[in-house]
Amino acid sequence: MSDYDLSFKRALARGELDGGFDTIVIGSGAGGLSTAALLALEGQRVLVLERHAVLGGCLQSFKRQGFEWDVGLHYMGEVHRKTSGLYRLFDKVSGGQLEWARMPDNYNRIIVGANSYDHMAGAEAYKDRLKDYFPKDARAIDRYVELVGEASRAAKSFFGERALPQSMSEAAFSRAQTAFMPLAQRTVQDVLDELTDNADLKAVWCGNYGDYCNSPAEASFAIHAMVFSHYIDGASYPVGGSQRIASAMADTVRAAGGACLVAAEVVSIEMCDGCVVGVQTTDGSQIRADRVVSAIGISQTVPLLAHANPELAQPLGDVTKSIGTTQCFAVLNLGVDIANADLNIHPANLWVHPSNDLPANLARYKADPEGQPMPLHFIAHPSLRDPSWADRHPKQSTMDVCGLTDWSVFERFTGTKWKHRGAEYEDMTASLREDLLAVALKHYPQIGGRIAHAELATPLTFNHFLNRSHGNFMGYEQTPLRFAQRWMRAHGPVKGLFFGGQDVTAAGVSGAMVSGLVAASAVLERDLFREL
Repeated sequence: MSDYDLSFKRALARGELDGGFDTIVIGSGAGGLSTAALLALEGQRVLVLERHAVLGGCLQSFKRQGFEWDVGLHYMGEVHRKTSGLYRLFDKVSGGQLEWARMPDNYNRIIVGANSYDHMAGAEAYKDRLKDYFPKDARAIDRYVELVGEASRAAKSFFGERALPQSMSEAAFSRAQTAFMPLAQRTVQDVLDELTDNADLKAVWCGNYGDYCNSPAEASFAIHAMVFSHYIDGASYPVGGSQRIASAMADTVRAAGGACLVAAEVVSIEMCDGCVVGVQTTDGSQIRADRVVSAIGISQTVPLLAHANPELAQPLGDVTKSIGTTQCFAVLNLGVDIANADLNIHPANLWVHPSNDLPANLARYKADPEGQPMPLHFIAHPSLRDPSWADRHPKQSTMDVCGLTDWSVFERFTGTKWKHRGAEYEDMTASLREDLLAVALKHYPQIGGRIAHAELATPLTFNHFLNRSHGNFMGYEQTPLRFAQRWMRAHGPVKGLFFGGQDVTAAGVSGAMVSGLVAASAVLERDLFREL
């Protein structure tokens, strides 16, 4: 991809956008690129338009002072099994270019107060380790694994229905919700409270709730179950980093005569006689297409519809306002002047909680963010997971230190611009940077004095680079209310408009990839799940 000119402006000047496209995809995250690649593999000429200077959304990487970090992918489940649907999806859209490096069997380590617990790969190994920690709760542990399996299996047909037009979906929805909704309409805490009164065990079960970014007291048990099932057999990391995924999917699009272009902000979805006919960009250019797939988020698509037809956009805008967002993170990216081999650090993720009452930790912080510690810290080691890292950076390593925070802390700076947010913001972020660094040094004192670069991203950073509104890079709240919404589907409110991205199914890179499969199925009017 590095040899390809990604400039929208230059492609326009060369006349490469003349003549129209089969499909225009707005947004180059995992959902947008997977949709585009699937359509390209069916012979479509697809144009992907990205408003920023780099393709990939949460799949992109960035470099500073000889270091590099991934923006949003820290680990991926299922892809180590070549028989899994997710592996086959990645393999298909990447043209077989991707390699995955398996993480150790204890891929997640949960710290609750002074105690440490390992999540082990494999259902039996996971249960055995938890029974070692909590021998009196053996039956609850067995039942928990059964329940997450039931909820996760039911999700497949539930989300598959979202590829169907509304007029054809009612019967399929009725069947799918019968299995899915009983657990989806209950919170994580509600289900776990019925299994045990052991607060430590419940904290370990929910230890990685940052993977869906809502409190266990609010999150649907369905999203919890999907995340658990996604990682139950272990985790992997893309060799070469997450940007390789975006690059490979873009190659697939270009191989079919399409293009993936940056610095191309869409301001309007153009319509004629009640049908989508293309898009308009900020420079006034109109690009024609038979259809448009918006993968930037349903809420973010409403203004693009309103630009062409305010009356059509209003009902969708109203329903999107009825649902909240996920929690957000502040992320400190560290570059360490120590080779991977000399770090003496286990590659497992660290999930750190101040006490075993996870919902209360978050509630206290939201009520008093200046006086209470962050309710969750997540520490990851991307350089340790990538076997190609040492060849590129033989004397360096990286670490990501993430703190779960709340949009209310940053809301007052909404009107400011990146790198020009004022002295108050700089003072606040300097303090936040020190707090996150202290967490890293507490758990990994060996990096003290060896940190060569430290860069903080706040929810405002994610708003700027990922076109979010509340720093919520995982989109809408993952609550029972979310899964009851019928408008979160691949078909938009006007003929020729489709939705991709994580809003269609569930949060995260894997959720966005599955949403791409749903969107492509809707466009092609075929069940790509079965074909995969």
